[in-house]
Amino acid sequence: MSEKQLYRKKVLYLITKSNWGGAQRYVYDLATTLDHHVWEPMVACGGSGTLVDMLHHAGIATITLPDLERDISLQKEWRFFWSFYRLLRTERPAVLHLNSSKASGLGALAGRLARVPQIIVTAHGWAFNEDRPRWQKLLIKILHWLTILLSHRTIAVSSGLLRQLRWPGTERKMKVINPGRTIGAMYDTTEARAELVRRHPALAQYEHDPWLGVIAELHPIKRHAVLITAVASLVRTHPTVRLICIGDGSIRTELEALVQAHNLAAHVFFLGSVVEAARFLKAFTIAVLPSKSESYGYVLHEAGLAGVPVVATAVGGIPDIIRHEVSGLLVPPDDSEYLTNALAQLLDNTTRAEQFASALQKSVSARTVALMTAATTALYQH
Repeated sequence: MSEKQLYRKKVLYLITKSNWGGAQRYVYDLATTLDHHVWEPMVACGGSGTLVDMLHHAGIATITLPDLERDISLQKEWRFFWSFYRLLRTERPAVLHLNSSKASGLGALAGRLARVPQIIVTAHGWAFNEDRPRWQKLLIKILHWLTILLSHRTIAVSSGLLRQLRWPGTERKMKVINPGRTIGAMYDTTEARAELVRRHPALAQYEHDPWLGVIAELHPIKRHAVLITAVASLVRTHPTVRLICIGDGSIRTELEALVQAHNLAAHVFFLGSVVEAARFLKAFTIAVLPSKSESYGYVLHEAGLAGVPVVATAVGGIPDIIRHEVSGLLVPPDDSEYLTNALAQLLDNTTRAEQFASALQKSVSARTVALMTAATTALYQH
């Protein structure tokens, strides 16, 4: 080990889940693109999912915290807090970078008690935007606010998140840093469709039709039901359109029942989870994201890199990616009629759709992982 490496500053990342989602990719990108002559990254997380495997392959140290889970349990929260505090006292990181709502609150408090010099929180989304009773939303908002106050700096992945929590003391603590994103080798349109047909043979007879694509967890906040309702109207004027849903989740059975109720079995297809789904984006004629809440919208960034036209809801951080009628079309959430009309516009005017896709590709290509990492490490050194 060189003399320089002996004096590297340790950065400890904490994230609740070790699956492969947007927040996990963010942690992976930062940990692997830091200047390892200056920084020594390590990641603590719950479980032993894809993130852990990816980090091991990249040579990044990982620590599994068995009591760190998404579901709330006071006993486990207590055990997690003290085990994490002991970890901080042992590792003595120069920077503690917290990710995910639940881990951030307890992690920031443990970091303060352990006297970590720099505590950074990244807000990947606010839990009070989910469909909850009003009293729960208020309580969660207070907890988010306290987390920001406990941190030295809080990164918001979009300006939309910044606007949603303007309480005393937050303005001087928060900074917007849009995520960067790169995609490995992508399939071209023909290859992507052929591969998806191979995995889902029911699509074979529709391989040359217009495909709408949504890549998202099957979760109520993503509003697949609104999109399916829009498709039910769209097929009256565009009878060959097909909706391809990539992702899985708790409401799949409910959505499949909705498809049957609208008699859309030949128009809506659920493909389940697909590893590195962004590689298949060129299969789609239009990428759609109908969410009620979205902190940033990684998949729209990815669609831009793939050169695919986009229709999405004007919520959260999506307007940081899509400029309405410049790089895509934005519609109000929970409005299937607006969504139907926007999809029809792009299906009927391919020239306009291609112009939007080109503008989006140009704008998101400037948001690189390297720039995101540089802006983040500037906060580490503050």
